[in-house]
Amino acid sequence: MATDKELYTVLGVDESASDTEIKSAYERLIAENPEGSPLYPRIVEAYTVLSDMDSRAAYDVTGKIRKSGIRKHRDGSGTEKARYALNTLFLAGAAVTTVLFILHMSGAMGTLPFYIACGISLLIKISEYILRLVP
Repeated sequence: MATDKELYTVLGVDESASDTEIKSAYERLIAENPEGSPLYPRIVEAYTVLSDMDSRAAYDVTGKIRKSGIRKHRDGSGTEKARYALNTLFLAGAAVTTVLFILHMSGAMGTLPFYIACGISLLIKISEYILRLVP
């Protein structure tokens, strides 16, 4: 299993590489190394992790690969349920923020409630993103 930023080296890309650059490097390497070659599994593993936003973020933070490059919390675990709840709250907060913005722009109210709603929605979304990094 690869550690430290080795997956980027396997694909021959920089850590700041875009999704397009990662896909291009993967396609080039797969064409050069057919399925029977010894490098093939490493190339597939690197692409599997780096092409998925959540797996790549976790890999960039921890330097470790999650099992098969797939998020572990797809089984309805507590973390997945918490993320779902936070996303639902965020959507509700976005709706409230929109209404408050319209009221503010029409002159019916001041800016403070709008700013508070924006701040709460932002905190909810940041919390949800942090939960994505929990293994």
